[in-house]
Amino acid sequence: MFITICDVLKMEGYEDVKVIAGDSGLNRRVENVYFMEVPDIYAYIDQNGLLLTTLYPIADKPEHIQTLIPKLAEMNLAGIAIKPGRYVAEIPEIMVEQANELGIPLMQLPDGANLSTLANQVLTKFLDVKTSLLEFRNKMHQQLLELLLEGTDVNKFVLSLANLVNAPILLLNHDFEYVRSSIQKENEILIHRKPYNSDSSYSAFSVQVGNAFYEKNDIFIQCIYAGGNEYGFLVVLLDKEKNLTEDMIIAIEQASFIIAFLFQTEQTLLQKERNHLSSFVRDIFHNQYSSQTEMIEKAKVFKWNLQFPFVLVSIKTNEKESEKKLAIFHKMLDSGLIERSASKIVDVPIENCKVLYINDSLVCFISLVSENNVRQKLQNLGDVILSLFEKYGNLGVSISDTVHRFNQIKEYYDNSTLVFQVYKENLQKQSYVHFYGDIGLFRLFHYVENLFILEDFVMEKLGKVFEYDKKKNTNLIETLRYYIKNNTNVQKTSEDMFVHYNTMRYRINKLKELGIDGEDGFELTEIALAYQLHQYLQLKKG
Repeated sequence: MFITICDVLKMEGYEDVKVIAGDSGLNRRVENVYFMEVPDIYAYIDQNGLLLTTLYPIADKPEHIQTLIPKLAEMNLAGIAIKPGRYVAEIPEIMVEQANELGIPLMQLPDGANLSTLANQVLTKFLDVKTSLLEFRNKMHQQLLELLLEGTDVNKFVLSLANLVNAPILLLNHDFEYVRSSIQKENEILIHRKPYNSDSSYSAFSVQVGNAFYEKNDIFIQCIYAGGNEYGFLVVLLDKEKNLTEDMIIAIEQASFIIAFLFQTEQTLLQKERNHLSSFVRDIFHNQYSSQTEMIEKAKVFKWNLQFPFVLVSIKTNEKESEKKLAIFHKMLDSGLIERSASKIVDVPIENCKVLYINDSLVCFISLVSENNVRQKLQNLGDVILSLFEKYGNLGVSISDTVHRFNQIKEYYDNSTLVFQVYKENLQKQSYVHFYGDIGLFRLFHYVENLFILEDFVMEKLGKVFEYDKKKNTNLIETLRYYIKNNTNVQKTSEDMFVHYNTMRYRINKLKELGIDGEDGFELTEIALAYQLHQYLQLKKG
């Protein structure tokens, strides 16, 4: 609720005031009234002011006449009203031209106008507006406080606020990611972020709800800030046929403080729940439950539909610093994106998905409705997780085998963490998604602490091949890989490597000269083992 030049012209005493230039600025906001008593008026006025004058201080100073309107425009003055007659016969034409060009309303006051009376009319209106705003602020504060005292949560509060301001409300976190809204069809809401620029405002994003787009002028944003912490943003989606009102701004400002309090309360309760959930899972790992039924019933306390079969999707970050690592995991947990993505991609109810922080990683339990095509779905989920959280650095996603009985849970969890150990060095260079079932003999190699023993075995079996490749600049070790893979079938090996059969026979003969015997089954088994050990050691070395 504020006053514009248009509002001023409708007041008593302004009936005979004529707008002679700058019509495009009639909606300029008026926040004060000034008189011009000295030539250098600029030090005594501020933006959004209405200047009333007879031009007496500069009537005989043409250079001041020529610069008055441009300087007032630079100061974002609301408008200027001049009473001609006594000191200037008429308003100078240069002022009319400048006012039209700059969009500054230029008004001509009638002969009998009293500047003090006209100023008092505007100031009285200011007082009425301020009083109304205070009354509205108190009323809004009372309504919002009553909601809080009724024990409302963030969801209910957002819905109530949307009803109060009669506009859709979105709640975003500090990274402008969707958290909640008053809109029923949440799946139709998309937040489009533009590249971050430190000089840009909050308008560097848009909102899509179904087929409707809300851009810069259709969005009002209020930061949720309390206790030195930024919790996120309240976003109002404005109807394109309605303007943002002062009442709406006040309501959103008041609401932001209560939202901050609700956030703090919710975070405290959520952390307690997470601690209890972690204790529950640790008890499962330590075989504290005597039956599967008992464990399933206890999970319901956490609104968790824990059913069998299920899989474990574990997530690790390459961040070394403990505080930063924990902050990353908390942001990922708070976003709720892992559960929602798992529910959508694996095609299960969201209650079947539960994510928690345990043992320096996030673990997502996903109870399966069907095991059809589950591997591809889990691969897709892993890829989506990497994409959603790529801004946090490299992430490793490990996917366990399917758990069918409650006494397998700890074993399968340990198996999934083994993937992180195998690919520990790799995570420093790139993100990955790996299934425990795919690491093969690596599951055994990992338990051999003395890598020199493994290296000696590799060199014993394959050392001559490595030496030959290095000396002749060839790649017989790759030929060996395909040869083993194809069960020593020369024809199939030549086809897979796109090499002529005779050329492949020459290579196989050369391998035999170097000690690779494809006809002795036991020897070939050791050579295949040595090759996999070679791959494992290469991986360990990054």
